[in-house]
Amino acid sequence: MSDFRGELPPRSARYEDGFRVMQGRREFVTYKDDSSLRVWYSDVPWRYEVHDHSAVEVCLTLQGAVEYTVGGKEYLVRQGEVLIIPPDVPHALNMGENASRYLYLFEPDPMLGMRDIKAIQPQFHRTFYLRDGSDAHARVRELLMKIQAVSDTEEFMWNTVCYGYLLRIYAILAQVYLTNTRQEKNKAVPTVDPHVISTAMGYINSHFREELTLDDVAAFAGFSRYYFSRSFKKQTGYTFKDYLCQKRLQVAADLLIHTDHAIHDIASESGFGSVATFNRVFREKKGCSPTYYRAVYGNY
Repeated sequence: MSDFRGELPPRSARYEDGFRVMQGRREFVTYKDDSSLRVWYSDVPWRYEVHDHSAVEVCLTLQGAVEYTVGGKEYLVRQGEVLIIPPDVPHALNMGENASRYLYLFEPDPMLGMRDIKAIQPQFHRTFYLRDGSDAHARVRELLMKIQAVSDTEEFMWNTVCYGYLLRIYAILAQVYLTNTRQEKNKAVPTVDPHVISTAMGYINSHFREELTLDDVAAFAGFSRYYFSRSFKKQTGYTFKDYLCQKRLQVAADLLIHTDHAIHDIASESGFGSVATFNRVFREKKGCSPTYYRAVYGNY
């Protein structure tokens, strides 16, 4: 698998299996059309130096062992074991002789539409090392093999089917490996009615292009700024500011990929006050400039 640095590769080569687009240590994972998940099989000795990416990475070792360093901590992932690395965490891996593995890369954003996942999202930002041989470990491994089998078929809606299996994996991780989180969630804390939060989210989704403030949305919902802010964070997993920023970035990314609109127009259409602010926030959250992002993923 070759790395790419400097100028972007020809568009025709960008989606070939094994192609990596790199900017420093930041990797921009390429996916097949209309998908946000990839599965690689390898039995070739190889080393990947420290890098990070927006995708979740999962290693399922089939034979031998794969050495990982994740955030400075070392893991030796042996046959049948599973390592799940959260997005944006620096990691390196080394696979020696007589080893084989499946490597899964997928974007977590589709998962965050599930409110119960979003509500405990920070708890998923950890490395899961499944090696206990438990029923939960076996179920995760079985689901990963189903994902591999479905992704190979590339039948209609295969990507969605695979995300269905990923949701089941996340449910297992939360129910079995995040027991403290479940206990915290069961504590009764008065909050705004979920329907009110849903309505407020709809209001944000309709008015994100405007100079929207927390006070505006709290007043729309009919609650004080503090009480609404606390309830919004508890039920969505986001602060108001982060949710609004995420919405604007999602719209901007879609425009960069699917249109040839000028950057200053996209900044305006996605609700950013200026091109400078748009460029700064986009770099902070996506790890590259809007122009570079379009060059990697854009259809134009």
